[in-house]
Order: sequence, then C-alpha cells, then structure tokens
Amino acid sequence: MKILVIEQPLNNRGDESAHRGLMMKLIQEYPDVQIKVLFYGRKDKEINEFKVIARQIEYVNIPFDATTRRYFGRVIKSLMILNMPYFLYLLPKIRIMLRFYREADYILCAPGGMNMGGFQDWIHQAFLNLAMYEHKKVIYYGRSIGPFPETTYLNRLFKKNSERLLKYFSYLSLRDAKSQLIAKSLRIKYTPTIDSAFLIETKSEMPHSFVKEMNGDPYIVFVPNSLAWHKNFKSYSFDDINFFWITLLDNLAESYPEHKIVMLPQTIGYSKLLPDGYIYFNEIKSQSVFSDRVFVLDEQYGSDIQQTIISKASFLIGARYHSVIFSINQAVPFISLSYEHKMNGVVEILGKKDCEIDLVEEFANQPISDILQSDLIERIVKKTQALNSIKDTQKLAHDIANDGFEELKIFINNLSTHRK
Repeated sequence: MKILVIEQPLNNRGDESAHRGLMMKLIQEYPDVQIKVLFYGRKDKEINEFKVIARQIEYVNIPFDATTRRYFGRVIKSLMILNMPYFLYLLPKIRIMLRFYREADYILCAPGGMNMGGFQDWIHQAFLNLAMYEHKKVIYYGRSIGPFPETTYLNRLFKKNSERLLKYFSYLSLRDAKSQLIAKSLRIKYTPTIDSAFLIETKSEMPHSFVKEMNGDPYIVFVPNSLAWHKNFKSYSFDDINFFWITLLDNLAESYPEHKIVMLPQTIGYSKLLPDGYIYFNEIKSQSVFSDRVFVLDEQYGSDIQQTIISKASFLIGARYHSVIFSINQAVPFISLSYEHKMNGVVEILGKKDCEIDLVEEFANQPISDILQSDLIERIVKKTQALNSIKDTQKLAHDIANDGFEELKIFINNLSTHRK
C-alpha cells in the first residue's frame, strides 16, 4: 500500500504531534506500508523538526528558491480565484508533483487546521483538486472545517469548491464538534474523531536545564497567543493583546506565589508579523513584574518533551489549540482560552465546557481598556481554583481517537479486499 501525505503543516509543535501520532499508528498497523510526505520549497531544517524516523516513511521536498515559491503560490491562488483550476496542469512544478500523486494508492491530507474554511486557503484547495482530477482516493483525516461565510463572491466560490471536495473525499474524519455540525448542515458524510495527537503515548525525559531551573518547585504551564494576526481579533494591535497577557500572567503569579510559570512556545521560527514563539514569549516575560519566576522553554524542544513537561504541571492555561490537547493527553487539568471553533469543538466533544472561556465572545471587539477593567482575568484565575482531575477526559479522548482510526482501518481494509 502506497500513501502520499500532502498539506502537512510545519513550524508548529501541535502539528508535529498530530503528524507523529498518525504516522506511527499507520506503520504500527500496516508494517509494509510505503508513505511519502510531500513538500515543496521548504527548508530541510523545518522538515527535520517533524520527521518520524522509520523505514516506511520518506520525506520528499520539491526544490524551489524562496522567490519562485512565492510566485508559484500566487499563480496557484490566482487560478483558483479565477475559477481556472485546470490550468494548474500547465505549471512545470505541478507536473513534478503529479508524478507522486499518480504512484500513490491513497492521497492523505495531513491532520491540521481550518484551511478548508476560516483561512480560505486556495492553495490547499488546489492541491486537493489535483487529487480529484487524477481520480485518486483521498483521505481527509482529523481536520477542522469551516466556517463558510457567504458575504462576498470569493466567499461563495470558496464554499462551493469546498463542498465539492468534501463530498468527493473517499474518507472524511473531523476532529471537533463545530466542524461536525457544519458537515451535517451541508449534508456531508463524515466520521467523528478527535486530534490524532491522542493516538500515541509520549515518552521523553525532562531536559536537564528545565529540571535545574524548576529546582523542585511546583509550576503552572501558560501558553498565550498573539491573536492580533487572527481574523477574530483584527481590531486589536499586538500591543493590546500583549498587555492582556502580561496582566493575566501577573495575576496568575500573584495568586500562586509558590509556583513558577512555564511558557511553552508552540510555533517555531515565525517572523515579527506572526510573533508567537520563543522571542514573543520572552517579551511578555520581560514585562512581567514576576519575571524571575517565569521560564520560557527553548523552541528547539519537540512536542514529546513539551508534553512531558506538562505532565508534571499543576495545571495549564492555554490559548493555543494543541497546548490544550497536550494537557488532556497528559491528564493535567486545563483552562482553554478559545479563539477558534476548533478549540470550542474539542472541549464540547469531551464534555469539558466548564474548563473553557471563549475569548472571541469575551473580547467582542471591545476596547482593550474595557476588557482589562472587566472581571475577565479574575474569572480566568478563579476557574483554575476549581479544576479537578481529568483522568476520565483523557481516557475518553484516547477512546475517540482510537475509534476514529479503527474506522479508517475498516475503510482501507475493505478497499484492499475489493482490489484483490
């Protein structure tokens, strides 16, 4: 069996964990599978951060220089917006990609975010269109979809293209309740699942530098999100959002004087336009009056080590989707500060809405001064004081993940039997 993985996100520890979970489960269940993970114009360092080292998996990177890659992306997006997707076949690099498509039994779209929806990712649609034009079996696994606004022509075109693709896919599994509700409203058949990071147990040792820094003290994990990059928070500046996080950090440190605060960067190597990693977290730390009790983990450490660190925390407050996934995977109590429906949806599936505060609703485009004068930060800190064991939630998440994968196995095995 030959599987080609496309649209694998990089530079994000959460996407790394989802990738590792699905790849390791596939090679465990199908020892003779041949998997190729296809990229174009990415840096070797970016890919190496994600690699699962196994004889069954090969990572392929079609070479592009940075300028050509940007031009390539713009051309693809333009062809999709002009509703001329068949012209993709005229692009030489596309013809190289198609060689890999044609030799695969299945095209597997890697687990990930709302490219088919909130982000309106035309390039994402283009690469899936190619699989459809080649009449390939497409597995769209463990993703989120929607929302699909219809206020503009491009909104409506994107939704139309998305519906056609979603109905074409041979196997569609959705990882959150909101995405599943959207699929139902569009009368699209799907398999319910949850994030593929729940498919495997993580085992890593604590970094020596971290153990030394903690010195046996209890700690809280805090994972903010710069948010101003997101469409739901476009009325705020980065400074506005930073001020909110600094205020929350200081209140948290004041409420838990015996604890240290550990910040885990979820994104790797992002620019100042999307400051959400190690440098950004250190900027927040530097402006805290309790900076001597705040530790920012170096971004070199992967998702397994992040989960090991979370496993020993008193609790986690996370405004990044996978920080919450990691916490549940380690049975550590959490507060989800949700900024997208993928976060709302996963806590809903697991029956943990009491552990969530919806930042979209709370901010509601109010001035940041009004938000800081409200009781929001007080309520967040107060929620942490009512947290209980989530062992049952961890088990439920693992059960849903494994059930979802079993459905994928049934699909693959039925097709394999039919071929014979």
